[in-house]
Amino acid sequence: MNLKLRVMSVIISALLVMVLTSPLTAANFLWQVTSKEGGQAYVLGSIHLAQEGLYPLRDRIMEAFHRSGRLVVELDVQAIDHEKMTRYVAKHGFSSDNRTLEERLSPETRSILKQSGFKTALLNPLKPWMAALALQLDVMHQYGYDEEYGLDRFFLTEAKARGLAIIELETLGEQMEPLVNMTEEESDLFFRATILELKNLPNIINAMFDAWVEGDADGFGDIFFQEYDAYPELVPVLDKVVFHRNDKMAARIKKLLSRPSREPYFIVIGAGHLVGPKNVLTRLKEKGCDVTQL
Repeated sequence: MNLKLRVMSVIISALLVMVLTSPLTAANFLWQVTSKEGGQAYVLGSIHLAQEGLYPLRDRIMEAFHRSGRLVVELDVQAIDHEKMTRYVAKHGFSSDNRTLEERLSPETRSILKQSGFKTALLNPLKPWMAALALQLDVMHQYGYDEEYGLDRFFLTEAKARGLAIIELETLGEQMEPLVNMTEEESDLFFRATILELKNLPNIINAMFDAWVEGDADGFGDIFFQEYDAYPELVPVLDKVVFHRNDKMAARIKKLLSRPSREPYFIVIGAGHLVGPKNVLTRLKEKGCDVTQL
């Protein structure tokens, strides 16, 4: 074989490898759902805080969106009344009895916090569950994960540009109640687990992001639930924050799909609600829907 043919052979082989291993051919974190009545939807697992590099999204995801006639989200985050949100957080997330954060913590959690070296002076007005969320958010922002690049916001903007109807599966209160209604013991444990896992959070988030890109629902679920495996005392919190909401969202999605639809719904909900036991997709299958990953 002459030099020119050998070079062409190498190029063709390289192209074949690229095609066969390209992420464009991988599974997406996207499912097609069809009810017994003929209602149709695409369900996309959302990353609420993402990096700019997530975009542009794969053609298959965007094609599904453009075939759809309505957008369904957990909550229209672009339509939230910020003054109302601020009042809600001030009422439920801040101390109302002048106790500092550390005074609210159990001796064990206080000791772990002290050993961690994290500075919490700015968090002192917050209840433990709220302080845990603030710490998680701060770390994610440091590594370039931002609400601005979240899939919810992206598709809300796209849907409004197309003039699509937007349907919410939850209210602000329903989304926040599982956190607001934690017992003091649960809130303390939630904060403790956050402190213990915080230094590893960037690795956890990056691994979840990689699993999302690969459409690896099982892998995503393993990472998403690992904190609860490590802290079985948090299972009651998991039940409130994830599983109970899964049941309610699945019931509302099934209601939307209870009649034939000319155009599918495009549903964007947190990826964590689509993995593991009792997830939304499993609940829809139990209600007689056909579910296929795309």
